[in-house]
Formats: sequence, C-alpha cells, structure tokens
Amino acid sequence: MYILKIAYDGRYSSQSQPHRNTVVDVLMYALKECGYLKEEKIIFSGGRTDKGVSALGNFVVVELNKKPILSFIYSKLRGKGIWVLGYREIDEIPNVEYRHYRYILPNENYNIELIREASKKLIGTHSFHNLSKKDRSKERSSIRTIYNIKIDANEYFITIDVIGESFLWNMVRKIVTALSYVGSKKKPVDWIDKLLDVNYREGVPPAPAEGLILIEAKVDVEYIYDDYVLRKFREEWEEEYKKSIMKMGICKSMLNFFK
Repeated sequence: MYILKIAYDGRYSSQSQPHRNTVVDVLMYALKECGYLKEEKIIFSGGRTDKGVSALGNFVVVELNKKPILSFIYSKLRGKGIWVLGYREIDEIPNVEYRHYRYILPNENYNIELIREASKKLIGTHSFHNLSKKDRSKERSSIRTIYNIKIDANEYFITIDVIGESFLWNMVRKIVTALSYVGSKKKPVDWIDKLLDVNYREGVPPAPAEGLILIEAKVDVEYIYDDYVLRKFREEWEEEYKKSIMKMGICKSMLNFFK
C-alpha cells in the first residue's frame, strides 16, 4: 500500500461520485494513466470534503504496483487543481492523530474577543448535533472532541483554526457561523452553551464552503517529497495569490463609488 499526500483547490468534492468528477475520480484516472494503479479503489482517506473546500494536507491510501514518480503524476494532473505532494509505502493504514481545519472569514467588523470567548466553550468533548448536518446514510454519534480553536485577525479576514479528533458533516462550517453570530452580537456568548445542550435543538446554517481548507490530517508518516512538484505547486499558488490581490483591489474600487 501507498499513502499519498494530496492538496486541491476546492473545485471538486473529494469522495467518488457517479458523475466521476471529484478529487478521488480525477486522481485515480491520473494514477491509471501513469500505469501505477493496482486496484481502482481508495482504501482509506484522511477526510471527506465538499465542493468548494480546499486541502493542503489530505491523504489517500491506495494499492499501487510500483513506486510512484510524483513529477509524472503532476504532468497528468496539471491544470486540474489537484497535487500529489508526497508519498510513502506503508504496511498498515495509519491512525489519524488529529484533523486541522482552517476557515477564512471576511472581517466584517466582528468583535474578535467575543469570538475568542465563544470558541473556548467549544473546546472539549460535546454533542455537536446543532452544529452538523445529519448524514442519513450513516448512524453516527454527534459526540466529538475538539482539541483547540485558534483565532487570528487582520483588517481583511479572521483566521479560525479548528483542531479535533474527527468532524461531522458541515461541523466546522456551522461552528464558524455560530462564532460569527456571536462576533456580530446577533447572539450572546452563552448561546453556545445552548447549542451544545443535548436537549436543545436549533438550526445553524453552514458558512460558505469556499472559506474552508483542510490544513492537515495528521498521521505518523514521513512523506517523501519531490522538489520539482513542490516548486510548481508554490508557483501556481503564487500566481493565484496575485490574481486574488488584483480582484480584491477591483472590488474595493467598485465599493468606493458608494463613499
């Protein structure tokens, strides 16, 4: 078995679907084109993500018939928003120590201290039934453990880092919405206590998927990296960064019309 560390830009959902246009489907096709694929299935993955959600440190475990050359895989994935950054041959599926998600929330004059105060209430083991979407295909407990939440801010956005054992569907995005309600003073800080009460029910919409990135599904594996692939990965994201800065400047120019 091989574990592949993968990154992607959010244009696809991660899990395989009948329409065959997901991270897993595109990746498997590239591996097949390279002649590496031994079995056309994913044995295990670090995390499931919806369309719009990006990843820097997700992973998949697959059966390959030989050691992969990452630059060869890159050539098959070029322009598709998916990168295989590292690999390692393994004998067993590794245990995920934690999952680290980051959300980039536009800073709309939120009270950062209120957000920090509210976030502390979410740390620990709680029922997140009000802060997740029920997956009707699976019977899952709503009890989850969050190890830490870190909040940083600048004039443009708030960075919300959520680190936990595992997460329910839409859990991080609904947590972000709840924190934004507190930060905008739509809800008091102690409203978070109500949301975590097993006898309380209240719907909370998820924040947009485009603000979420899976930073790391942490496993005890020392990946083997390819310098060429890492360099191309950086170059492509530097170009994307420049475009985003230009777009932000244009948006500000348009909004200045109303001042």
